[in-house]
Amino acid sequence: MKHAFLAAAIIASLAVPAHAQLPPRGNISLYADATRSYNAYCAIPGGYSIAKVETWAWCQPGENGLWGVEFAVAYPPNVIADRVTYNGDLATKQGNLLEGLSVSFGTCQWSWTWVAHQTLYVSSLQQTYLEVAPHPVSGVFRLFTCSGGNPAEPCLKGTNLYLNAATAPCLPPETAIGAGGSTWGAVKSLFDR
Repeated sequence: MKHAFLAAAIIASLAVPAHAQLPPRGNISLYADATRSYNAYCAIPGGYSIAKVETWAWCQPGENGLWGVEFAVAYPPNVIADRVTYNGDLATKQGNLLEGLSVSFGTCQWSWTWVAHQTLYVSSLQQTYLEVAPHPVSGVFRLFTCSGGNPAEPCLKGTNLYLNAATAPCLPPETAIGAGGSTWGAVKSLFDR
């Protein structure tokens, strides 16, 4: 009898869809890499004054799935924002990361999904961070679900992206150039990549 009950419980748990394990509320997070392994960049190496880094905006759906998202990114004063690449699976996109972004996917998302990838330049050794911010028009950051009519749901603000972190784990900056011996050509080539 115990074995039959145990077997029934195992079969029932396997029949549950994968997205049933999602948290009640989704979140929007900023990471330093495409695998969501790091949310911090190490300090710019000594003798250097500008570092090239990247940020990835990721969304984790809540229990009702992810159809779209609305948010902005708040940048600290020591960051120069550059090129943005948006996920090719987006069906619609309005706005940008700084002034507020509203996007929708062509299909329902049931797992972590990246929305945008951006190149940034850090111009000082000051410890700062980028964070998910409310969309300026709606005043909130939120997800749109896969329920009928794709209603908006409040979501959580996940991880910030820390810059010039003093402790591990952190990712070293992709490129760094020094102020003293660098030529204007070296500085310009950093932005042309």
